[in-house]
Amino acid sequence: MPTRLFHMVFCLAFLVFSRTVPAQTLPSLPMDGKIQRGTLRCGVTYYMVKNDEVKGYADFAVVRRGEAPTRAIEEGMKTKYLSRHGIGPRPGGFFQDCDGSTVLHLDRVPVYDVNVLDSTLLVTFEQVAASRADEAVIVSGDIDPVEFKKKMDIFSMLVPQHFVENSRGPDYVWESSVMPSIIWKNRRMGDRGVVRIAYASPRTPQEQMNTAQALVMGILSREFQTIAVRRIERNLRDAGIPYGRLDFHYLNSTETDGDEEYAVEVQTDREHLEAAMKIVSGTLAGLDGFGVPVEEFTDAKKVMMAGMVSRGNEALSNRKYVDRCVAHFLYGANLAPYSEETRLFARKNVPDSTETRLFNQFANSLLSQLSNLTLEYRARLDSLDEDNALFQYNLAYLYGSTFKEAKDYSWQRDTSGLEVACPRVKIKETKPEPVSGGVLWTFSNGIRVVYKQVPGLRNFHYSLLLGGGLSGVSGLMEGEGGYFGDMLSLYDAGGMSASDFRDHLAVNGIGMETQVALTFTSIYGQAPSSKLPTLMKALLALANGRTVNRGEFDIYLRNARWAQETIDNRLYAMMYPGFSYSTKKYVSGLNAGTQAKAAQFYESLFSRMNDGMLFIVGDVDEPTVRRTLLRYMGGFRTQRGTASRKTLRYQPRLGNIAHTETGGEKGVYVRLDTEYPLSGINYAMAGIAAEVLRRRVVEALDGKGMSVEVTTGFHTYPQERLWMFISCVGGTDLDAVRKGIRKAATPVNAKDLNAWKAMVLADLGRELAEPETIVTALVARYGVGKDLVSHYKENVNSVDAARLTEMLSSLAAGSTAEIVVE
Repeated sequence: MPTRLFHMVFCLAFLVFSRTVPAQTLPSLPMDGKIQRGTLRCGVTYYMVKNDEVKGYADFAVVRRGEAPTRAIEEGMKTKYLSRHGIGPRPGGFFQDCDGSTVLHLDRVPVYDVNVLDSTLLVTFEQVAASRADEAVIVSGDIDPVEFKKKMDIFSMLVPQHFVENSRGPDYVWESSVMPSIIWKNRRMGDRGVVRIAYASPRTPQEQMNTAQALVMGILSREFQTIAVRRIERNLRDAGIPYGRLDFHYLNSTETDGDEEYAVEVQTDREHLEAAMKIVSGTLAGLDGFGVPVEEFTDAKKVMMAGMVSRGNEALSNRKYVDRCVAHFLYGANLAPYSEETRLFARKNVPDSTETRLFNQFANSLLSQLSNLTLEYRARLDSLDEDNALFQYNLAYLYGSTFKEAKDYSWQRDTSGLEVACPRVKIKETKPEPVSGGVLWTFSNGIRVVYKQVPGLRNFHYSLLLGGGLSGVSGLMEGEGGYFGDMLSLYDAGGMSASDFRDHLAVNGIGMETQVALTFTSIYGQAPSSKLPTLMKALLALANGRTVNRGEFDIYLRNARWAQETIDNRLYAMMYPGFSYSTKKYVSGLNAGTQAKAAQFYESLFSRMNDGMLFIVGDVDEPTVRRTLLRYMGGFRTQRGTASRKTLRYQPRLGNIAHTETGGEKGVYVRLDTEYPLSGINYAMAGIAAEVLRRRVVEALDGKGMSVEVTTGFHTYPQERLWMFISCVGGTDLDAVRKGIRKAATPVNAKDLNAWKAMVLADLGRELAEPETIVTALVARYGVGKDLVSHYKENVNSVDAARLTEMLSSLAAGSTAEIVVE
């Protein structure tokens, strides 16, 4: 298997580069231009990344190859100073064991404070000096690389000279396993259960880790995931098997020094565990035995393209840069920019027929009936007959690889039903749009469009904002309204079934989600630059030609009942008991009548499109936008009048409510909520307040081994309220978390406040250049009447210590909901 697998992958990588590679070799990949790598005077490797993701902050790491962290190392590290300045551990602690090597993470170091920077460097190099192993120092963040290198040179003088030879240890040897492995974990999961099927495969050879072969392996894994998950999902649906989630995970050579692994995991009820396992087994067997046709593979590549483009445009976080450098040092992972993978994926010098043949060889080499297989069950079971479980898996695999299915798994569908003639309209008014910096057009049928060009991205973001939300719906059950957004994806439209319509969007690279808020509804997403006409036809089909698909809803209802409710949703339910208009999803609220309520709701919205707006922001030129809109905007229905807004009354539970449970990720989870006006200043200040709260909780949890994350936001209706969600993973010390919350309401010093204001200014400035953020700002402006960004610099500069303390004091004195998971 390994020889055939890697010969095939090498052939595909070589074919991609065949126009430029003169001999049977593959060129090395270029390194991300932001990353600098070298060796300090003491012999220690360093990586530096100048990254402005969070102004004034940086992430540090120390990597020690071949020495696992010990309790003595963890207990001997002095963390009180670090915690006082908001430098806390990741889940599990500061030290991480990576296949027998040690990684020390120091995240969110406030490098704007020179004293903290120097002290953190001292801690870093104390750790380096504690070992003679092969080590690396990594930093990514808001640094001056020249000055930072000088500091590292000085601190490295404290470190004895490192002389390391052949530190990577023995060469990797692939050992195929003929006998399958079966694992049974008796978990307290109620009526839920999980079945996991995993196949091991050899890792990428070390000498090929920094070549196109490594990228090709990543692309093949995504192609395999796209095709396999789609087939499994369809077969589960067709068999009537409920599933709360269907996950695919690829453990690749950049994450481990051992074998790679391809795993499929299905969560279902205990009654259907074996049936779900047999569906996965038979589906994988079909890929092994018969492969996929060219049409299906070509469609899968089209589905993937939008995600690949977005990945290529992604601005990496400090944590991501650090993790990539750790993987390079430990496992030889490449440091090429993600855009290189996108460029490789998009190259057209290999025919689809050739790629399909090589993909089928890849699937055939990876999959096997029982060899290199791990079959795992996680459920509350009295016992498990392992022999019978393997027999059933083997039987389903044998059947799937022997009898070829007649199903058509391709994404392409008949789209003739989307072609409709639309009444002609004109643009009757053009004026500047202040929030986006773009243009606002008003069409002769009353519909308004905001357009803003952001070139160079190869895609655009959009939102169809409709006037009306959950507040206009009568008879809602608590938690039912949270499902209304999903109901729009369950309609037949454009002459296609609901599933075919979703396939049509996917194969054209169009993402489409629906947010149903209390006062507005937004159909939003992104699409390739060339797909604006396709998007407009899809929106018209939903607006005018949709019909209820009861079968799709029944499948949705069956699966949703097995989904796990989030901690945040449970906290919200504790804080707002009995509020029927919650936008959260509660399984208890979803019922057989939900689809009918949603159908009436959407018909009301789509019948008066002049009460809504369309936002288009991204890499599509103005002549194309105007030409497309003039052709299709007349097809939307309009009528006089606007949506009525029902007066809602609700009262959050006052004071504090706490709950303890078992069975999830151990931690303390808190939601703070207070009545607070949403203004431009308060919107900007909330980000600063969240950082203050995070730092105070980190300080209070010193020595507890608990990570801290804080998110924040506002409610606008029926009452303007500020909320914060605190997630402390890895421990159960609720008293310490409460202490940190109380301490957050004390005054801050001027140096920190100025640094946090600069951080928020930089964040907003960067985000407001991104199409997705511009669309979000437009939804806020025209959906709830809040312009939060036009004067963001003045708003941030208006924040002072007294205002900040007042906001945090209001949160500390407001409503609090707490869940402790033991």
